[in-house]
Amino acid sequence: MEIDWRLRAGALALGWLLAAAVANANVPEAEIDRAWDARGESMRNGFATPERIVAAIEGYRTLRQEQPGDVALRWKLLRALHFAVDFTDLDEGTKASYVAEAVALCDSGRGLLDDGEIEPAARARLSFWHAIARGMQAQRVGLLRLVREGTASKMFENARRALDLDPMVDRGGSLRLLSRLHATLPRVPFVSSWVDRARALPLAERAYELDPAHPGNGLVLALALLEREPEREEDARRLLERIREAAPRERYRAEDAAIQREAIARLEALEP
Repeated sequence: MEIDWRLRAGALALGWLLAAAVANANVPEAEIDRAWDARGESMRNGFATPERIVAAIEGYRTLRQEQPGDVALRWKLLRALHFAVDFTDLDEGTKASYVAEAVALCDSGRGLLDDGEIEPAARARLSFWHAIARGMQAQRVGLLRLVREGTASKMFENARRALDLDPMVDRGGSLRLLSRLHATLPRVPFVSSWVDRARALPLAERAYELDPAHPGNGLVLALALLEREPEREEDARRLLERIREAAPRERYRAEDAAIQREAIARLEALEP
């Protein structure tokens, strides 16, 4: 009964947001945040259906028009766009438009990242979601192009800044991202000379120590172990099995479903 009540509450909030959008009316930020919280309540074939996150995106866009200098609204919109692209079953055309919107939002807000007058926790979140938005862009080009065009360096700089300001952003999100950047990107002199394969595992271990309950931290640590210390395959296998068997967290159903798919694929690849 508790889940049914939450679904009804999410549906009511969604209905209000959509009605307000049609009427071009202002919606309180708390109501838009509730649509965000309900983003994964409805799932289809392992992905979130898009209605709630689209409502949240529309809400954050509308509110930003009224409050263009609000840093929280900027990173919340970036976060929502990322979710829509990576964790819903929206069509590819819509996802491509969301990626373009996120990149444009990053380009227009670069000056905010070094603004010392912005509270550190808010600047950390803005920096982190800038890095993730650049990652959305990166998924649509090859790794070498990503490095040569400077997108990878922007991701690295933003993730490192977020980590310095607040390591707890997205429960170790900057550490996870930095670990995978060091693990996967090509090292090109004078372009991506910061890439260091030896740093992938320590960063992953630090993320796991920060929050071992976060399945993303367990996944990144398992990947780093397999890549950097293959003799510890059994440790990596245990982490992957734990992710595979875990129940998805209630507010993170779509994200955890994606993490579980990756863990299952890695386990299958380990089979002889």
